[in-house]
Amino acid sequence: MNPASPQPDPPRILSAALWLGPPVARGDASITAGAVWLAALIAALWAGAAVFGLAVSAVAALGAWQAVSVRSGSDGVSRTLASQSGAAAAGGDTRYRLPAAVLAGAVGIAGVIDTRLAGAVLGAAAVASFIVASSLGGGRPAGGAARPQQIAPPSVLARTGLLVRCWIQVGVTAACAAAVARYSTGAALVLVGAAACYDAGAYVTAADRRPGLRGPVAGAVAAVAAVFALTGVSVPPFAPSDVMRYGALAALTLPLGPALARHIIAPEARPSVRRADPQATARASGDPAGRGHRTAPARSRLGAPWAVRRLDSLSITAPAWMWGLGLLVI
Repeated sequence: MNPASPQPDPPRILSAALWLGPPVARGDASITAGAVWLAALIAALWAGAAVFGLAVSAVAALGAWQAVSVRSGSDGVSRTLASQSGAAAAGGDTRYRLPAAVLAGAVGIAGVIDTRLAGAVLGAAAVASFIVASSLGGGRPAGGAARPQQIAPPSVLARTGLLVRCWIQVGVTAACAAAVARYSTGAALVLVGAAACYDAGAYVTAADRRPGLRGPVAGAVAAVAAVFALTGVSVPPFAPSDVMRYGALAALTLPLGPALARHIIAPEARPSVRRADPQATARASGDPAGRGHRTAPARSRLGAPWAVRRLDSLSITAPAWMWGLGLLVI
């Protein structure tokens, strides 16, 4: 019997390393899923920018649904967070899944049509989130369990904020990716190719190893190599002289998207929760039993927010791509 891998001591690990390079469990078919996802995106681009935009918008809607589901099902984490903040249980209501999915999909589809329309829909979606939160109220935690008496129901602003956080990252990602594809299929191809190489490099390098910056650095190097290869052969609208600009954009922004998404889909990955709950590191890595060399059951993996993880690397890079192409003025 193989001994369990030693678990790191969370308080002694640099916060930035924990944020950018959390534990990663091997054996969850991430490489296969990433390859299938890349092939699907390339096929959608081949079919046309509209098909690509609708595809990523559909995944964004599913991702928002899954994000609310994860927040609703994180009972142990909710209790840990609730001991730190009474508003931490704001995500414990599955009734928010459909509104989050609709709002994320609406923002993504608006990006398929027009960038300015996407901005208007984004603002309207924020207002709609407040209306939804006011109408649905605090609700009850997942499973119908009663809320502990010492924890006050979250305020309407707390519920609105959590609802927005569940849909805004995936929705804006879909809208920006669709806008890039509408501008140039080649630009979208370089974007998704760089993201796929980052995901593969970061996963292979960091799987079953101590948390740290090894994975993000390796992924960034792989992404830069992909940008160099694709711009080097002058994939329109890029020229070989663009490799430095877009390579730097990819290296600096690709590690940030998964780190931001992790605060929604893996609340146990927060350093404050890991310090309060020693088993949180194992749960964040997909090893809930803390066995180190084994992974979570297949049923647990199927319930994971895989749609968010398909888009998270693009969530900062896609707006950066728009800015580099002159489609986004900051």
